Amino acid sequence: YPMDATVGRDGVELAFESWLHGTSGTRLTEKDENGNIISQEWKHEPEPGGNVILTLDTALQATLENKLAEYTAASGDEVGKAAGVVVDMNGGVLALASYPTYDLASVRENYAELSSDTENRPLLNRATQGIYAPGSTFKMLTAVAALSVGVISPRDTVQCTGIYRFYSDPRSQPACWIWNSVRGTHGSENVTKAITDSCNIFFYDVGRRTTIAKIREYAAKFGLGEYTGIEIAEEKGYVAGPETSEMLGGVWYDGNTMYASIGQENNQFTPLQLANYVATLVNGGKHYQCHLLKEVKSSDYSQTVYEYEPVLLDTIDIEDEDLNAIKLGMLNLSQTASMARYFSSLPVDVGCKTGTAEVATKAANAVFVCFAPYDNPQVALCLVAEQGDAGGNLAQVAADILAQYFSTTSSLNDQSGENVLLR
Repeated sequence: YPMDATVGRDGVELAFESWLHGTSGTRLTEKDENGNIISQEWKHEPEPGGNVILTLDTALQATLENKLAEYTAASGDEVGKAAGVVVDMNGGVLALASYPTYDLASVRENYAELSSDTENRPLLNRATQGIYAPGSTFKMLTAVAALSVGVISPRDTVQCTGIYRFYSDPRSQPACWIWNSVRGTHGSENVTKAITDSCNIFFYDVGRRTTIAKIREYAAKFGLGEYTGIEIAEEKGYVAGPETSEMLGGVWYDGNTMYASIGQENNQFTPLQLANYVATLVNGGKHYQCHLLKEVKSSDYSQTVYEYEPVLLDTIDIEDEDLNAIKLGMLNLSQTASMARYFSSLPVDVGCKTGTAEVATKAANAVFVCFAPYDNPQVALCLVAEQGDAGGNLAQVAADILAQYFSTTSSLNDQSGENVLLR
């Protein structure tokens, strides 16, 4: 085909066109006076393109796609849109899925219908292009910022009184979820317990004292509201703050910091950003660029012509004591009565955090993040379900995905054939 032709139209085929394309050759053709070909010979032999090897684990990818489909089907009409991402500790994407999806085998024939479906938007890759409020999954970020700048130590406590009364105006006195639920309080909370209990009062107070400027600074270090660097199309999202409010045509008040501290306000991130943020946290503060490319083999697979080297974008200095306090809060959550039924049968301990992100005029979005194994993290995961309500509703999906990853049989040894769809 012509040297300037682009065969890849979207996704990884477009991203890695230069590796897949190959090099055109030059052929000399001799014809007689009637235009008949007498002879042909290659002056320069064409060179086929390379074979691109992705970071994706095919069995894990299939599991993620299937579990999202099962979850949305079981949830009825309310939940029809979801996304999930699994990453390793160096930014490699092991699985990435968006639902509803479409059949690759018939996408050309159905493209007009797919592109005109403005309700379900099946062509939108929600894992990299959907932006969502993180809800309480953001609380670990607020904790890191507060601990790192010395606003609190792992041993300091805040008294949960049900309603936060720092501001005299009753309109600026938000309640903890437990107060709204059963008119209860959490009592004295340190950072570990506050993460396990998801105590809003603790993070209202700690976030206010940390300041929105510091929270935004640490969010950027973790890659929230920033491009991840993945090779396919993605959205950048937003980190809440005065600048974001002004850009979106709103007004920022001091009290808004409270809501930003618990993952509300104008915080809007992709599931990929949230998964990589958790990986950055539990790997000790090393923020890597996300990537799908693992290596490129020659056309006959005889040699490796390119091997991806992880790209370190930033290093966050997190004290071991501070990190252990945050991770312990996530571990303890996975072992509570409501979560243990999902994770207790796994061969590894899991740290997790749920999020319930409020959406105007609609049911809340469910957000769930986790990592495993607890002692030596290998993978981080984020799941989002639009109008899924509580993040805990996604715990079973997360457990099923982790069960696949930590199964005794290596899924990478069972490769699908070329041009075989996973689903």
